[in-house]
Amino acid sequence: MFNSTLARALLISAACLTMSACSTRESADQYRGSTSQRLLSYSINELVSQLPDNSFTEFDSQSIFVRTHFISKSQALVYAEQRLKMELTSRFKLNLVDSAADADIEFDFFFTSLGTDQDVYGLSVPVFWVSTDGEMPSLDILAVRMYHGVSEMYYFTKDKATGVTSAHAGSIARSRSDKFSTPFFSFPIDSLNEKSVFD
Repeated sequence: MFNSTLARALLISAACLTMSACSTRESADQYRGSTSQRLLSYSINELVSQLPDNSFTEFDSQSIFVRTHFISKSQALVYAEQRLKMELTSRFKLNLVDSAADADIEFDFFFTSLGTDQDVYGLSVPVFWVSTDGEMPSLDILAVRMYHGVSEMYYFTKDKATGVTSAHAGSIARSRSDKFSTPFFSFPIDSLNEKSVFD
Protein backbone atom coordinates (compact mmCIF):
# COMPACT_ATOMS: atom_id res chain seq x y z
CA MET A 1 0.00 0.00 0.00
CA PHE A 2 2.77 2.41 0.94
CA ASN A 3 4.76 1.58 -2.19
CA SER A 4 1.67 2.09 -4.35
CA THR A 5 0.98 5.50 -2.80
CA LEU A 6 4.60 6.55 -3.19
CA ALA A 7 4.66 5.44 -6.82
CA ARG A 8 1.45 7.37 -7.51
CA ALA A 9 2.88 10.50 -5.89
CA LEU A 10 6.07 10.25 -7.90
CA LEU A 11 4.07 9.76 -11.09
CA ILE A 12 1.94 12.85 -10.38
CA SER A 13 5.05 14.90 -9.57
CA ALA A 14 6.72 13.81 -12.79
CA ALA A 15 3.59 14.69 -14.78
CA CYS A 16 3.50 18.15 -13.19
CA LEU A 17 7.14 18.72 -14.05
CA THR A 18 6.49 17.60 -17.62
CA MET A 19 3.48 19.88 -18.09
CA SER A 20 5.17 22.88 -16.52
CA ALA A 21 8.15 22.39 -18.79
CA CYS A 22 6.14 22.31 -22.02
CA SER A 23 6.41 26.04 -22.57
CA THR A 24 8.43 28.40 -20.43
CA ARG A 25 9.84 31.87 -20.99
CA GLU A 26 12.92 33.42 -19.51
CA SER A 27 13.96 37.04 -19.80
CA ALA A 28 17.64 37.91 -20.07
CA ASP A 29 18.14 41.01 -17.95
CA GLN A 30 21.88 41.14 -18.62
CA TYR A 31 23.65 40.37 -21.84
CA ARG A 32 26.21 38.01 -20.40
CA GLY A 33 26.90 35.94 -23.50
CA SER A 34 27.67 36.54 -27.13
CA THR A 35 24.35 35.05 -28.25
CA SER A 36 22.27 37.55 -26.25
CA GLN A 37 24.48 40.44 -27.31
CA ARG A 38 24.30 39.56 -31.01
CA LEU A 39 20.56 38.90 -31.00
CA LEU A 40 19.83 42.27 -29.41
CA SER A 41 22.26 44.23 -31.59
CA TYR A 42 20.97 42.48 -34.73
CA SER A 43 17.39 43.40 -33.86
CA ILE A 44 18.38 47.04 -33.26
CA ASN A 45 20.23 47.15 -36.58
CA GLU A 46 17.21 45.67 -38.34
CA LEU A 47 14.83 48.08 -36.61
CA VAL A 48 16.59 51.26 -37.75
CA SER A 49 17.19 49.82 -41.21
CA GLN A 50 13.41 49.45 -41.60
CA LEU A 51 12.85 53.20 -41.60
CA PRO A 52 11.36 53.90 -45.06
CA ASP A 53 13.55 55.83 -47.47
CA ASN A 54 11.04 58.70 -47.69
CA SER A 55 10.57 59.06 -43.92
CA PHE A 56 12.50 62.33 -43.52
CA THR A 57 12.57 63.85 -47.00
CA GLU A 58 10.85 67.03 -45.80
CA PHE A 59 13.65 67.66 -43.27
CA ASP A 60 16.56 67.62 -45.72
CA SER A 61 17.56 71.27 -45.26
CA GLN A 62 16.76 71.62 -41.56
CA SER A 63 18.70 71.12 -38.35
CA ILE A 64 17.55 68.12 -36.30
CA PHE A 65 17.91 67.39 -32.60
CA VAL A 66 17.36 63.75 -31.60
CA ARG A 67 16.25 62.44 -28.21
CA THR A 68 15.76 58.78 -27.30
CA HIS A 69 13.65 57.38 -24.47
CA PHE A 70 13.39 54.01 -22.74
CA ILE A 71 12.18 52.77 -19.35
CA SER A 72 15.77 52.72 -18.12
CA LYS A 73 19.08 54.31 -19.05
CA SER A 74 20.98 51.26 -20.24
CA GLN A 75 23.89 50.38 -22.48
CA ALA A 76 21.33 48.96 -24.91
CA LEU A 77 19.75 52.41 -25.21
CA VAL A 78 23.16 54.02 -25.77
CA TYR A 79 23.88 51.54 -28.57
CA ALA A 80 20.40 52.01 -30.09
CA GLU A 81 20.72 55.81 -30.05
CA GLN A 82 24.13 55.80 -31.71
CA ARG A 83 22.99 53.27 -34.32
CA LEU A 84 19.88 55.36 -35.03
CA LYS A 85 21.87 58.59 -35.41
CA MET A 86 24.27 56.83 -37.77
CA GLU A 87 21.34 55.78 -39.94
CA LEU A 88 19.87 59.29 -39.95
CA THR A 89 23.14 60.89 -41.06
CA SER A 90 24.47 58.23 -43.45
CA ARG A 91 21.29 57.12 -45.25
CA PHE A 92 18.98 60.10 -44.83
CA LYS A 93 21.71 62.77 -44.91
CA LEU A 94 20.10 64.69 -42.05
CA ASN A 95 21.90 67.53 -40.28
CA LEU A 96 21.93 66.52 -36.61
CA VAL A 97 22.81 69.09 -33.96
CA ASP A 98 23.86 68.62 -30.34
CA SER A 99 21.44 71.09 -28.76
CA ALA A 100 17.67 71.55 -29.02
CA ALA A 101 18.28 75.31 -29.01
CA ASP A 102 20.09 75.01 -32.35
CA ALA A 103 17.47 72.81 -34.00
CA ASP A 104 14.60 73.55 -36.38
CA ILE A 105 13.03 70.13 -35.78
CA GLU A 106 13.06 67.84 -32.74
CA PHE A 107 12.81 64.06 -33.02
CA ASP A 108 11.74 61.97 -30.02
CA PHE A 109 12.20 58.22 -30.44
CA PHE A 110 10.48 56.03 -27.85
CA PHE A 111 11.81 52.49 -27.53
CA THR A 112 9.22 50.09 -26.12
CA SER A 113 11.49 47.05 -26.22
CA LEU A 114 15.26 46.54 -26.12
CA GLY A 115 15.88 43.07 -24.78
CA THR A 116 16.09 39.32 -25.21
CA ASP A 117 13.72 36.45 -24.46
CA GLN A 118 14.12 32.72 -24.29
CA ASP A 119 11.29 30.27 -24.96
CA VAL A 120 11.47 26.54 -24.29
CA TYR A 121 9.00 24.16 -25.94
CA GLY A 122 8.98 20.44 -25.22
CA LEU A 123 10.17 18.43 -22.24
CA SER A 124 12.66 20.04 -19.85
CA VAL A 125 13.07 19.28 -16.18
CA PRO A 126 14.56 21.62 -13.56
CA VAL A 127 17.87 20.65 -12.01
CA PHE A 128 17.14 21.42 -8.36
CA TRP A 129 20.62 20.65 -7.05
CA VAL A 130 22.39 23.13 -9.33
CA SER A 131 21.81 26.88 -9.20
CA THR A 132 23.82 29.79 -10.59
CA ASP A 133 23.16 33.50 -10.11
CA GLY A 134 19.80 32.74 -8.55
CA GLU A 135 18.53 30.99 -11.69
CA MET A 136 17.18 27.44 -11.84
CA PRO A 137 18.90 25.56 -14.69
CA SER A 138 17.03 22.81 -16.52
CA LEU A 139 17.87 19.61 -18.38
CA ASP A 140 16.37 19.32 -21.86
CA ILE A 141 14.97 15.86 -22.50
CA LEU A 142 13.43 16.72 -25.87
CA ALA A 143 13.02 20.44 -26.38
CA VAL A 144 13.32 23.37 -28.75
CA ARG A 145 15.03 26.43 -27.27
CA MET A 146 14.15 29.67 -28.99
CA TYR A 147 16.33 32.73 -28.35
CA HIS A 148 14.96 36.12 -29.37
CA GLY A 149 16.31 39.64 -29.57
CA VAL A 150 13.40 42.11 -29.69
CA SER A 151 13.56 45.83 -30.49
CA GLU A 152 10.57 48.11 -30.96
CA MET A 153 10.03 51.86 -31.27
CA TYR A 154 7.79 54.70 -32.45
CA TYR A 155 8.58 58.41 -32.74
CA PHE A 156 7.35 62.01 -32.77
CA THR A 157 8.57 65.03 -34.74
CA LYS A 158 8.12 68.62 -33.58
CA ASP A 159 8.42 71.69 -35.79
CA LYS A 160 9.73 74.40 -33.50
CA ALA A 161 8.61 77.21 -35.81
CA THR A 162 4.94 76.16 -35.80
CA GLY A 163 4.88 74.17 -32.56
CA VAL A 164 3.18 71.28 -34.37
CA THR A 165 4.00 67.79 -33.07
CA SER A 166 3.31 64.79 -35.32
CA ALA A 167 3.11 61.14 -34.23
CA HIS A 168 4.53 58.43 -36.45
CA ALA A 169 3.74 54.71 -36.41
CA GLY A 170 6.39 52.39 -35.11
CA SER A 171 7.96 49.08 -35.94
CA ILE A 172 9.26 45.94 -34.32
CA ALA A 173 12.23 43.77 -35.29
CA ARG A 174 12.98 40.33 -33.91
CA SER A 175 16.14 38.27 -34.40
CA ARG A 176 15.91 34.55 -33.66
CA SER A 177 18.23 31.66 -33.07
CA ASP A 178 16.47 28.33 -32.43
CA LYS A 179 18.07 25.12 -31.22
CA PHE A 180 16.82 21.52 -30.86
CA SER A 181 18.21 20.10 -27.64
CA THR A 182 18.50 16.70 -25.87
CA PRO A 183 20.77 15.49 -23.03
CA PHE A 184 23.15 14.00 -25.60
CA PHE A 185 23.25 16.44 -28.51
CA SER A 186 21.84 19.69 -29.86
CA PHE A 187 21.80 21.41 -33.23
CA PRO A 188 20.56 24.75 -34.60
CA ILE A 189 17.22 24.81 -36.40
CA ASP A 190 17.33 28.27 -37.89
CA SER A 191 18.65 31.78 -37.46
CA LEU A 192 16.59 34.52 -39.03
CA ASN A 193 15.26 38.05 -38.68
CA GLU A 194 11.56 38.87 -38.54
CA LYS A 195 10.30 42.38 -39.04
CA SER A 196 7.19 44.50 -39.28
CA VAL A 197 7.75 47.59 -41.36
CA PHE A 198 6.75 51.13 -40.49
CA ASP A 199 3.36 52.35 -41.66
